Amino acid sequence: MARARYFLPLLLLLPLAGCFAGQQQQLANCQQQAAAANPHPKPGQLFKATQACMDKAGYNFIGWNDGVVCDMVALTRNEVGQGGAATLCFEPKAWLERKLYRLEVPERTQTNPDQG
Repeated sequence: MARARYFLPLLLLLPLAGCFAGQQQQLANCQQQAAAANPHPKPGQLFKATQACMDKAGYNFIGWNDGVVCDMVALTRNEVGQGGAATLCFEPKAWLERKLYRLEVPERTQTNPDQG
């Protein structure tokens, strides 16, 4: 019975798992909204609209940060990218969600093949 007390917090956090999948879905929704609102977009307009939508949804844009490897090409083309790679350009704003996200997506930096 004493062990159950230690596992209860973990059980409460289980519904929060899958943050990356939810974030990927949110990015796809934002991209659809951006495309619908801008049928003849100017260069960069879809990217800015998607970024603003994700900000409203509770995600920080981290695509320009050092060490972050995300599919900026797909993001600027208003695509999610292969395996949701454009999703890595964003992270949750909320502290707990960000910690869970980092557990789920721990490696965001590109590995250097020259280093062994």
